[in-house]
Amino acid sequence: MDEMLSTDNWCIKVAEKVYGPYTQDQMGSFAAEGRLSATSLVAPAGSKVWREARQYPSFASVLSGKQAKPKAFGKGGATSNAAREVPEGAEANFVLVFDNVAGTAGRMEPVLRGLGTAFRMAENVWVLTSTQSVLGVKNAVAPNLQVREFVFICDCTRGRTSWANFVPELHAKLTRAWIKVH
Repeated sequence: MDEMLSTDNWCIKVAEKVYGPYTQDQMGSFAAEGRLSATSLVAPAGSKVWREARQYPSFASVLSGKQAKPKAFGKGGATSNAAREVPEGAEANFVLVFDNVAGTAGRMEPVLRGLGTAFRMAENVWVLTSTQSVLGVKNAVAPNLQVREFVFICDCTRGRTSWANFVPELHAKLTRAWIKVH
């Protein structure tokens, strides 16, 4: 029955939160940015049936694994570390930046230490070494944040980022700026 709903617009479900609707073009952009994967839960706008994106034929081309070549980075056009293939499950280095709200970063200590080796670098900054992906780290941290507390996570080993709980305006600005640079 949900196949009868409009498939021009899609919603994405992350950590029990629903985002969207997004157009097919936007979904293609998300896939190119690494924000939509074959295992992302998606549904046609208005549907309540969530499936992995790879189960929808309309996503076959955007999830085919075609990725843009890494852009030049640093002096002399050397490629970034993201160009190296680092298998999922291998240890990776993360930097997590939390909201400056008192106690946010401190409350995260048990969660972060449960993910791997972690230390607090500044009042609102943690460094973590973990076998999780950037989305795995976000999914472990996000449920422990209060509504107005945000986190920005950078996987320094694989060259990936993720964030949670940014207000829509800040989220849009961050997305535009991040895409422009990367």
